[in-house]
Amino acid sequence: MVKVELAVYSDASNQAVVQTPGRRFPGSVIQGDSLSILCADARQLSQWIEANSDANDDVRWLAQGLQEALLSRLLHYQSTLKESGIDLPYMRIAAPSDLVVLVEQDAASDQ
Repeated sequence: MVKVELAVYSDASNQAVVQTPGRRFPGSVIQGDSLSILCADARQLSQWIEANSDANDDVRWLAQGLQEALLSRLLHYQSTLKESGIDLPYMRIAAPSDLVVLVEQDAASDQ
């Protein structure tokens, strides 16, 4: 763990805006429990799209990309807390297998 000073532009509950050293722009902090909920919502959306094969490819790309981005952040969050000996603020532990694949990688390389 590294302790640094942050510029805090807003400390509003669940809407904190901070700037870390070396970054040009501030970032928006997403609490771990809120991140878990967003990730679960993106997974549900992907599952619905997967079950409805008539969804167009643009919607599939968008949903999968959203879920991948959120899942990646959540997995990083989980591993960071585990390494630091901090309990997760939610019960269901996410895994890479949570990704609902809507667009195969071969198709991704064609884009």
